[in-house]
Amino acid sequence: MNIQFLSCLEGKFGIGQYSERLAQGMYRNGLEILLSRKKGTEFPFTNHYHHRSLKNLRNYIAPFYMSRELNQQHREYSIYHADNIDAFTGFYWSNKNKTGKNIVTIHDVIPLHFKNTNPLIHQYYLYQLNTSIKQSDLIITVSETSKIDLVNMTNVSPDKVKVVYNGIDHSTFYWDKNFKTQNEKFTIRYLGGLGVVHKNAVALIEVARILEEKGLDFSMEIGSGNAAYTNLPELVEKYQLQNVSFVGYVDDKDLQQFLQTADAFLYPSKFEGFGFPPLEAMACGTATVSSNEGSLGEVLKNGALLSTSAPEELAENIIKLMEDENLKKEYELKGIETAKKYTWEKATKDLESIYENLML
Repeated sequence: MNIQFLSCLEGKFGIGQYSERLAQGMYRNGLEILLSRKKGTEFPFTNHYHHRSLKNLRNYIAPFYMSRELNQQHREYSIYHADNIDAFTGFYWSNKNKTGKNIVTIHDVIPLHFKNTNPLIHQYYLYQLNTSIKQSDLIITVSETSKIDLVNMTNVSPDKVKVVYNGIDHSTFYWDKNFKTQNEKFTIRYLGGLGVVHKNAVALIEVARILEEKGLDFSMEIGSGNAAYTNLPELVEKYQLQNVSFVGYVDDKDLQQFLQTADAFLYPSKFEGFGFPPLEAMACGTATVSSNEGSLGEVLKNGALLSTSAPEELAENIIKLMEDENLKKEYELKGIETAKKYTWEKATKDLESIYENLML
C-alpha cells in the first residue's frame, strides 16, 4: 500500500497542516508516502509543484495546477487522498482518476449554510462538492456532527463517510506548569477568523459591550486577521468601548504564551466542522467559553463552558469565570484533559485502519 496525499494549499495553515501531519505520521510508521502540495516545509515525503496563486481566483486555478502535476507523474499510487474538494477536483481532472482508490476529506459544508453572495463562486463550490461526493470511493470528515450535516445536506450515503477526528499539535499548545502570570485586568482573548460570517466575530464586540455596561473591569484582545477590513473597529468606536484591542496576527512562537496567559478564551462561532482554536486554548490550560454550535459541543464536550452563540449567553459565562476563581480553575483543568484526547498520532492510526479496510 502506498499513498499520495493531494493538497492545493501550503503547509502552514489549516487544511495544509492537516495533510502534513497525517503524511508525517504515516511516514514515521514506515508507509510509503508522497505529499504533493503547493509549498511548505520540505520533508523527505513532500513534493512541491509549481502553482501560481492569484488571490481572488485561487479556487478556480488550484485544481488545474494539481491535475497538471499528476499528469506529469509516472508513478501510480494505490491510494490518492485529497485533503479538500479543490484537490479532489484536480485529481478528477487528471489522468490518474482511473487508478487506485481515491479518498476526499470534506471537513464541513459550511458554504451550504452560509451561501456566498457571488453566485458564480457558490456554483463552483457546488461543482467541486458534488464531484468529490460522486467520484470518490470514500469520504473522510472530522466529526460526527460534520458527518450528519454532510449526509443531511447532500444525501450522500452514511456508509460512504468515515469520521477521523483531527489532532492538535501538543508541542505548540500545552500547559507550562512553571509559567505563572497575573494580569492586572481579567484578560479575554480570541484567535480565529474575523471577516467570515460563520465565525461570528461581531459577538466578541457585543460581549465586550455587555461587560462594560455592567461596569466590569476586563481586557479583550482580538488576534488573527486584519480587523481593518471588517466592521469590528467601527463597532468598537460606535459603542465607545475602552477595553477592546486588536492585536493582529500572532506568530507561531508566541501562540502558547498568548493563550496560556489569558484568563479566558472566547469563541463565539456559529458553525465549525471541528474547531481548532478553542481546543488549542484548552490544551494551554486556559478556561474557555465557546458556543456549542456546529461540532463545538461534540468536540469540546465538558472541557469548556458552552452556550449558544448569543452574546448575552456568552457574556454570562464569561462573568461566571470572572466572579468564581474556583470555577475558572475547574475549567482550566477540564480543558487540559479534554484536549489530551485529540492527537495526530491517533488520527493517523485511525486513518491507516480505514486505508487497510478499503484495500481489502
